Amino acid sequence: MQAAQGVSARALGLPAEGVASWYGPGFAGRRTANGEIFDPTQLTAAHRTLPFGTQVRVTHLANGLSVVVRINDRGPFRAGRIIDLSRAAAERLRMIGSGTATVRLELVQPGETPIWTALADARLGGFDILSRFHERGDLLFLTSATVSDPILVRVIGNDIPPEQNADLLLPPEVFALLGGRVYAAPPRQ
Repeated sequence: MQAAQGVSARALGLPAEGVASWYGPGFAGRRTANGEIFDPTQLTAAHRTLPFGTQVRVTHLANGLSVVVRINDRGPFRAGRIIDLSRAAAERLRMIGSGTATVRLELVQPGETPIWTALADARLGGFDILSRFHERGDLLFLTSATVSDPILVRVIGNDIPPEQNADLLLPPEVFALLGGRVYAAPPRQ
């Protein structure tokens, strides 16, 4: 399943699959290679060659969970690893305990709005959704190729079982309006 219309890392001559690790707690507050102060609560990562600011979808191959991170540092410098994730990104992939995971990398195109794959779930009602990529309590506008008027929803959790093979679970009524390919964006401040 492709959750977003990204370009595979392999198409750019980069490893598309390999081992990811995450920054330990000793790096918080240090400068990253692009000059930012490292914040382990942000969805960022280190890569040896990708330009700073590149957005990469990282998918944990064992459990199907994915996260989009922004490259802001160089590394990892340990042999056999292809990306080093912030703690927040590692938590989303549920790899904190193991420390490493086999992942697939896909580049999200600049200016591209990720397309999320949605399924209907009869347990959901109103305008509550489950999302793999957004935090509980987030408000999102959902649109699709068939519906241009945004639908405001609230994320009530992100524990979607991997066998669901979806990024978002929607109430049946919302799914009927939007279909299975959805754009999700936070409301503008």
